[in-house]
Amino acid sequence: MNDAERNRQPTILVVDDEQNMLLTVQFLLEAAGYRLLTAASAAEALHRLERSAATPDLLITDIQMPGTTGLELLEALRRLRPDLPVLVMTGYWSGELGRRLSALHCEQWIEKPFEEEQLLEKVREILRPQEETP
Repeated sequence: MNDAERNRQPTILVVDDEQNMLLTVQFLLEAAGYRLLTAASAAEALHRLERSAATPDLLITDIQMPGTTGLELLEALRRLRPDLPVLVMTGYWSGELGRRLSALHCEQWIEKPFEEEQLLEKVREILRPQEETP
């Protein structure tokens, strides 16, 4: 691994239709040293994933959004980037949601509202295996 790869900070794409949540998560993760891409809708996130040269290392998405939902985003994402780790943020957890996420190979979630440190720990936990890969 060269110095550029060793010093590369992971890029995270955050998707949430609630502007305050989007800005809060962006501020928190940028302060922790991550590079951020943001999208205010699932459609915008898909557009970024399909056409952007910047490939995120992690997708963090809300589930309940108008128009294309977070679940629909995950279904499309699994066709585009089946290996991309995903962290779901939701204020509406249920067993059914858990089953649907599991079917989409998404086992990581955090319930809203969450503490800043909870989010940071989840992100570190998800990205740790990537950061440790030689």
